[in-house]
Amino acid sequence: MSTYMKRPITPRRTALVLSALVVLSACTEITSLRQENPGLLSVETLYVPNNAVVLVNGAIGDFECAYNRYVVGSGIFTDELSVAISSTANFDYDARRLATNGTYGTNNCGSPTPSAVQQPGIYTPLSVARATADTAAAKLEGWTDAEVPNRAKLIGQAYAYAGFSLTLLGEGMCSAAINLGPEIQPSALFTEAVARFTKAIAAATTANDATTLNLARAGRARALLDLGGATNLAAAAADAALIPATFVVNTSSDPTNTRRQNAAFTAIAQNSFSTVDAAYRNVPVPGGATQDPRVAVTDLNRNGTATGSRVFVPTKYDLVTAPMRLASYVEAQLIVAENAAATGDINAAVTAINNARSRTAGLPAFSAPGGATGADIKVQIIEERRREFFVEGHRLGDMRRYGIAFTPAAGAAYQYSGVYGTQTCFPLPDVERINNPTIAGAKP
Repeated sequence: MSTYMKRPITPRRTALVLSALVVLSACTEITSLRQENPGLLSVETLYVPNNAVVLVNGAIGDFECAYNRYVVGSGIFTDELSVAISSTANFDYDARRLATNGTYGTNNCGSPTPSAVQQPGIYTPLSVARATADTAAAKLEGWTDAEVPNRAKLIGQAYAYAGFSLTLLGEGMCSAAINLGPEIQPSALFTEAVARFTKAIAAATTANDATTLNLARAGRARALLDLGGATNLAAAAADAALIPATFVVNTSSDPTNTRRQNAAFTAIAQNSFSTVDAAYRNVPVPGGATQDPRVAVTDLNRNGTATGSRVFVPTKYDLVTAPMRLASYVEAQLIVAENAAATGDINAAVTAINNARSRTAGLPAFSAPGGATGADIKVQIIEERRREFFVEGHRLGDMRRYGIAFTPAAGAAYQYSGVYGTQTCFPLPDVERINNPTIAGAKP
């Protein structure tokens, strides 16, 4: 399946109003000035059973927009992408020294292009996506099957996308908050994600919705992997083992709606804000000389405005409508492989790695060298993930989970100005710290 679901075409403002209503309903008043907008939909007329499909589609749309921005932002922050525009704010993003009042915290999916992808928002888009999905799920839970056709299916979809929003917040953020609650750490976010995915699995099972069921299983496996520990890894592998070889869920896209365009293509090919980092250029097939198709890049034959930058785009993102992969059999098999390696079952780990490789034409089979240990195979799995999930939003989470060193190291000279910073995650932004009464004034 190339796309999760075909959504009915609705006016762009519907999704924007839906997001705004959810955010406003979750926040306290920040001004005493009363303003009226006669064109704005009211909460009372929006959150009704007849709009159930619109609510869930809006939540999915919010997530897909947030995901696109997370993929680009986390890619710049790590070693997948690098800066191509001569801009101080972009240099800070690239050099891992973000100010907590920066655009990673404030830019959202309503921010006008190109600013939305020049310095992509991370915290606000993912928080809005989580809120709209959770709100849709809560409303659906309160309605009846008689009021909402396919209610169980919609519940499963809403909880699945809430789970992915929480998972990305945990992988990318140093900390976060939910619904004006206290500042919480990634482990708590992953635990919340597991709870959402578990509800999605139950609802999808009731609805006999195989796509959402496998999406939720893949998401729960990812969140359990993030939680760490042998028990969670084994549970993640158990979920992953149930995912069929044909399974893949991609984002949908639209050539004219900027919220639904491929943000990597927009940031790189259209605007030359970013480029593929040198570490991911000309990566050969394992044991061969030709380019690994998983990490294929295209030289656009032009330079960026940042001194010495050359613009390369991931070949898989060759159009503004190119989808981004969210979950797949390949990811599931690499989780199965990791658990097998951890338990010393080298043969099973090798089989799972090759199951993953088999989904890409032109890749040779992997063979473990004689005497290979589980630790050796894990090193190979980390490399498989680096290539397989190139510019798909996994790299930052993997670097944090596996303890992969950020390079160049903190304190090393940054070629455009100053030095590389110490950040290895996106810090809780001022937009949350100042406006959340539970943590306002707390020291970072």
